[in-house]
Amino acid sequence: MDNEDIKLLLVRYITNQASAAEVKEVKHWISLHPENELYFVELYEAWQNMLYIQTETIDEEKAYQLFLAKTAPQKQTVNLLKWAKVAAVLLFFILSSVFIIYRYPSHNKTKNQVVAQNGSVKKLVLNDGTIVWLNAGSTLKYDADFGKTNRTVYLEGEAFFDIGHPKKAIPFLVNTKNYTIRDIGTKFNLKAYPNDPFFETTVIKGEVAVEGNSDTNPQDVNRVYIKPHQVLKIYYRPEKADSKEIARPRDSYNEVRVLQIDSAKMEVYDGWKDDLLVFDGSTLGEIARVLERRYDVKIGIDSRELQNIRYSGSFKNVPDIDKVLHLIKQNTPISYTIDGQKITITKTN
Repeated sequence: MDNEDIKLLLVRYITNQASAAEVKEVKHWISLHPENELYFVELYEAWQNMLYIQTETIDEEKAYQLFLAKTAPQKQTVNLLKWAKVAAVLLFFILSSVFIIYRYPSHNKTKNQVVAQNGSVKKLVLNDGTIVWLNAGSTLKYDADFGKTNRTVYLEGEAFFDIGHPKKAIPFLVNTKNYTIRDIGTKFNLKAYPNDPFFETTVIKGEVAVEGNSDTNPQDVNRVYIKPHQVLKIYYRPEKADSKEIARPRDSYNEVRVLQIDSAKMEVYDGWKDDLLVFDGSTLGEIARVLERRYDVKIGIDSRELQNIRYSGSFKNVPDIDKVLHLIKQNTPISYTIDGQKITITKTN
């Protein structure tokens, strides 16, 4: 079977058009070599990205070109007749999907949504056995038929994933605003709060691949593989407030760091799910954002100098923020007042 034939077969499988015999053939082909699995996953991701284009901005030609761009052969001589057959099948299913989106919008918008409000942490088990801890101020969305045709979730905030039994034919994907994370292992933490100036993923066990989403087109991460005890941290490039400034060019990169973390310090990144707060040289501004979500409060810091003071310490099962602030005060030059849910931190002389 040549490349074009397997590509057509994969398309039929991904779009749920394959016969039982073809499904068996696809699974066998995927298992033959890691490169086959990677190619299948890339094709699958392209199809999923096309399907989840927001309905208000859907464009048949854009969707078609997106999928073609993802599946275009590299450095190979293409049999035009066979490729035309593939393109015809792709176009048929893309147009069919667009029709379904417009004709039956609820079919594509049926999603489960789990929200962990500020002041709470939630734990849930997905249909494939994956365990998810959702940190305060976070939202997780996934299709009602998750685990059957896809294993894609959508995260805003922070979550820890303990992936269930691996299903190589259906990759586990986490979509955030700017990045997509593909699980290749079992346990990882992901932090993508909209009001934080960074994106962060930490691998406890296994491996994940991180790449920029095509719709937001962040050029800083094409594809990065993160291994156990590594942290990928992407600091967003600040946007200037001047409305007259020309929009930043696409090649203006964010700052990307990959750090190797000692196993003894992993609780800095995943301790929150066990009601543990750990700060290792964090600025007071960073700590304030964590405390706001954990205790459902608003914290005001009266100077930039104070925001940049660094603090290290850990807290276990602390029920109220007053005790946390009292302990921080013992080691840093701060004072604070509490008025209901509003806290003001000032610097002491």
